[in-house]
Amino acid sequence: MKKTKSEDKFIVVFFLVVIFFFTAVNLWEMVRSLEPDGRRKGLEKLELVQDHAINAWGALQAAMGKRLAFGSTVYEDVTLLDNGVATMADQFGDITPGIAGAEEAYAFAQEIGAEYLFVAVPSKEHSEEDLPEGVISYANQKYYNMVAALEERNIPHIAMRDVLEADGGDWYSYYYRSDHHWKNNAAFLAYQTVADYMFSIGLDGGRRDEALQEDNYEKKIYEQVFLGTHGRMAGRYYTGLDDYDLWLPKYDTEYTLDVPSEGIHKEGTFEDCFVNYGNVAHYSFDYYAYYTYLDRDYDHIRITNRKNPDGPKLVIVRDSVAVPVSVFLASQCSSIDLIDLRYLSADDSAKDWIREIDPDLLIYMFGPGYLGIESAVDLR
Repeated sequence: MKKTKSEDKFIVVFFLVVIFFFTAVNLWEMVRSLEPDGRRKGLEKLELVQDHAINAWGALQAAMGKRLAFGSTVYEDVTLLDNGVATMADQFGDITPGIAGAEEAYAFAQEIGAEYLFVAVPSKEHSEEDLPEGVISYANQKYYNMVAALEERNIPHIAMRDVLEADGGDWYSYYYRSDHHWKNNAAFLAYQTVADYMFSIGLDGGRRDEALQEDNYEKKIYEQVFLGTHGRMAGRYYTGLDDYDLWLPKYDTEYTLDVPSEGIHKEGTFEDCFVNYGNVAHYSFDYYAYYTYLDRDYDHIRITNRKNPDGPKLVIVRDSVAVPVSVFLASQCSSIDLIDLRYLSADDSAKDWIREIDPDLLIYMFGPGYLGIESAVDLR
């Protein structure tokens, strides 16, 4: 997979031509934008040049049959699997912070009288054999090592790879082609599995069986609107675009949603509180369809279910894999507090928040990517 010198020269020349062309095309518009509010408009033009350049670069890589889209290091490359699905190889195998974080959170849950559950979310890559020859990724190893560590320490957990495989669908039908996140069909399976666990330990007050049935959700398909993380790096012509399936409950819902740090307050139905239709309006480098639910990641999101005051109180410490799971799981709870330690300010304490909430169940939910990053998993 080594590049020849002639290939390198051609790629560099082509890339420079692309940059020059789109810069020239947009330069006049940028100059015309130097009016009131002209700086903002000018910056938007520069971003447009960058987006066009990424798409053109990715198109060239695709035309040349490249399985690695960029080429400075394997970690920065967007890699095409054998089936054409895009991924990024995980080059960091250490999960020491993840194990320590799980142990600390489990002990903390016991201290405050709450149940605890770790939900281990698998990598998009089903097997190392799906990767191009010579590309190494530690994502699956990290997942398996984490599950083994939880088993050794008798920490309650759900291994979601087992759940997805038992469901029987094609593995890559659970993940987006151009993004690293799982789709809403996989998130719904995670929701059902977590709900079953809750019921099994006695947290079944306010149980809503209709909310557990897939048939009780309307699915709206937005075609070719999602350019995921990998697509933003390598362009739409390299990774392709994804459809987005929006699941909306057919049953009655009434929630409130608050983001205290942002002063956000919403009231109304599932759709009113959780859905941002702007993220599926059209394909863009700026809109991210994965966050059609909840808009984006925040340090602390509080969801209250006005239809289920007798349900359990949950806290989910998480990365972004929990976004769709949490909006489904809210149906079975009186409240869910989502805490993302990556966005916690130095003045805030997640432990203080959790003590104040006094949850019935504390959940950790992470994919392999953040298990080696202390700031994402260290409950502080």
